Amino acid sequence: MDSYVYGKMLNQLLSIMVKKAKCNFFCSAYENLTQLLMASRNLEFFTSGYIIQVLPAAVVAPMYFSGKIGFGVINQSRSAFNHILADFSLVVYQFQSISAFSAVINRLGEFDDVLDRSISNSPSDTLEDIQIIYKYFRSSSALESNGSTPLEKYATLLEIEDLTLKTPSASTLVRDLSLMIKEKDNLLVIGPSGSGKTSLLRALAGLWKTGTGKITYYVKGGEYPEQFICSDVNAPVNNAPDTYEADGKSVSRIFFLPQRPYMVLGTLRQQLLYPTWTDDVVPMSDGTKETNELPFLTNLPNSDNTIDKPMKPTTDELIKVLEDVRLGYLLARFSLDSTLEWSSVLSLGEQQRLAFARLLLSKPQLALLDEATSALDEANEVHLYQKIAAANMTYVSVGHRSSLYDYHNRILRISTYDDSNIEQLNWCIGDTRPDSCLKFTNL
Repeated sequence: MDSYVYGKMLNQLLSIMVKKAKCNFFCSAYENLTQLLMASRNLEFFTSGYIIQVLPAAVVAPMYFSGKIGFGVINQSRSAFNHILADFSLVVYQFQSISAFSAVINRLGEFDDVLDRSISNSPSDTLEDIQIIYKYFRSSSALESNGSTPLEKYATLLEIEDLTLKTPSASTLVRDLSLMIKEKDNLLVIGPSGSGKTSLLRALAGLWKTGTGKITYYVKGGEYPEQFICSDVNAPVNNAPDTYEADGKSVSRIFFLPQRPYMVLGTLRQQLLYPTWTDDVVPMSDGTKETNELPFLTNLPNSDNTIDKPMKPTTDELIKVLEDVRLGYLLARFSLDSTLEWSSVLSLGEQQRLAFARLLLSKPQLALLDEATSALDEANEVHLYQKIAAANMTYVSVGHRSSLYDYHNRILRISTYDDSNIEQLNWCIGDTRPDSCLKFTNL
């Protein structure tokens, strides 16, 4: 009984203390607001009230009544006083803007200090970057005459040698990954969250440099040569060698699709033509030509240093590709030349289908798909993979649905890296049958 009474008293005491703390907090806020209102009232009364308007007349009134000055001098003094008051009140009137500007400067200064510290303390400075090499072949005869490059490499699109992926904090994601991807050798990458699947695709796309190893792309000529899009690559067209090798330069025949596609600021036509035909022109109805160049791409240096690229799609082809990705209904609401905020107009699933339309128009040799169908239902996902398979593309996908197994030849399973067991690899490669690969303890 005593313990019950004691517990009840303790609860009441705690309740009183909480109420008192809330009351103190409310009282402090109320007092602060009251002081703020009083200070604002006093300031407005002094700067805009009757006293400040009467003050200059009161100062010169004795001189007027003594006959030393005329009545017009009173108005002149009042006008001069108002000008001087406005000049001195500039800081008062702009105090809120100055405070906001000061807060922004402080935040930017702190952000700059953090960046400086992270750069000076970054362990990635001591790490060897991932080396990416693009080898461009005009014909298979060049491979036959080149003893250093075997003939079977001509059917190879991608080769990864001893690739180790690390985070900027030097934590290992994937260790000593080696594999080769040939034409029509579609690879599915699976694994738990945080195991490094997206980092692997970013490394293949040249967006992730932290780590070691070498990634080699074998880019071959077909109906039209490939286009180097980096500004510091200048491959001449007329006298280009059969084999061209470039370090760390990306090729437009390799297409990267992120999970959330980028929607450019422009028309629906520009959405479909991005990023392959960003510098082309669009014929207008009056016979003139309007540039289709996007504003953030107009000042790229050496943008004309390219080899021939695919022929620009016609309007009929753009309409057909929208129907192929099941977005034909958009043409009933918008025209190809409608300019809207497409990232807000289209849902994420529609944006992903539009990204596949870009992929089908660009016709790359290799596509890197980073959960590019995560917002789609399985029916649309299967439909899009059927379309890119029919277009004879080779692709590397990151995904989780079992329905993707039917559209990939091999599967790369990645587990979370275990620092305590550095000798065991955290990946294995097999075909898409569930029992084709050894099971990981961490999967």
